[in-house]
Amino acid sequence: MEAKRKTCVITLFDEEAKAISYHHVPQDLVAAAIAKSASVDVPLEDFDNQVNDDFARRLGGMILMILAGRSPFLKSHLSLTTEAGRDASGPSSEPHARPPETGKRSWWGKKP
Repeated sequence: MEAKRKTCVITLFDEEAKAISYHHVPQDLVAAAIAKSASVDVPLEDFDNQVNDDFARRLGGMILMILAGRSPFLKSHLSLTTEAGRDASGPSSEPHARPPETGKRSWWGKKP
């Protein structure tokens, strides 16, 4: 059986249309852009190789938070709850709040 062409999903937020779009693109067509970009790696072994509902929720939430970091409109409409129960759309209202101690990948809420 021949291996299929590697692909990736590009996620965009269009400020004008107020829409999130996903593009399924052959990886070799965007290889130069990938080489020049920062990556956020999520080792599946950190989640016992389980790609389940909780993993999908966290991955989707992370992607939305990344997009919202560049979009004032999307950020103002983001309403996600983190593991600690804090609203992920902005900073905590507590004056000396610290993020929860959750291990090396705290943005995932992965417990040590």
